[in-house]
Amino acid sequence: MTDGAIVRPLEAPARARRHPMIRFLKRIIPYVVLLAYCALVLVPIVWVMSASIKTRREVFLEPLGLPEVPQWGNYANIFESGFQTYIWNSVVVTVGSVVPMVIFSIMAAYALARRVFLGRKVIYLLIVLTYAIPVHSILIPLYRMVDDMGLLDTYLGLILPHIALGIPFSVVILYSFFLDFPAELEEAARIDGCSPWRILFAIVLPLSAPAVLSVVIFQTVSVWNEFLWASIAASGEDVRVWTTGIMQFQGQYSSDWPKILAVVNLMTLPLLAIYILAQRHFVRAFAGIGK
Repeated sequence: MTDGAIVRPLEAPARARRHPMIRFLKRIIPYVVLLAYCALVLVPIVWVMSASIKTRREVFLEPLGLPEVPQWGNYANIFESGFQTYIWNSVVVTVGSVVPMVIFSIMAAYALARRVFLGRKVIYLLIVLTYAIPVHSILIPLYRMVDDMGLLDTYLGLILPHIALGIPFSVVILYSFFLDFPAELEEAARIDGCSPWRILFAIVLPLSAPAVLSVVIFQTVSVWNEFLWASIAASGEDVRVWTTGIMQFQGQYSSDWPKILAVVNLMTLPLLAIYILAQRHFVRAFAGIGK
């Protein structure tokens, strides 16, 4: 007590004043929410896997039950129907779309991030603004354009639109990564006599693997699972991909749901394997987008 002032006792820390139940709830609620989300995601996956080895009768009469006798023949019957042709077409379209898409996006993003030229910011802004245009709104003019070029029911008719529609997203991801790339490394390489192309492909790209792999994964999933454009531009058997080829198991009055779900499971495995192998790079790249 000084000069008549009253000295109050020190207040207890806020954490010490909290009720034990409140502290317990704050610790347990995030785990409960996470478990609920995992269940929400995993239950449909488990159901699809279970239904793919059932009979048609079991799918409708016992949708939530386990199969009495697993029908592994549903997977074998997929290939007996010639479905491997559609899988091969999907591989050709996916690889033919993603490889040039990533190459063009790398060069465009690097130029926008490192080169100073008139209209650079305007070009980048136009690329970003393409996200405001719904893809469905350009399907009719895109179809007319591909038809006038004589590319309907061809691999190019599927690949070229995928490349054009995938470049903007890829450029945005790579641009944000190249902005944070150490300029000192490029300066050192330039002093040693490296050309701009060699700097890009021998120095920048090897150190930008997280961003490049993330673009490859995202675009591979997008092209591999694409249905709408494939159903419009590739109605012929020769270039039909798996997303439209799966319709052969669907009739006017009935559908072979076990085989359809078996196809879905098989076509998910390659993407799942790619994502598991490159998950670390995928997370690192998207964690740096907002920098």
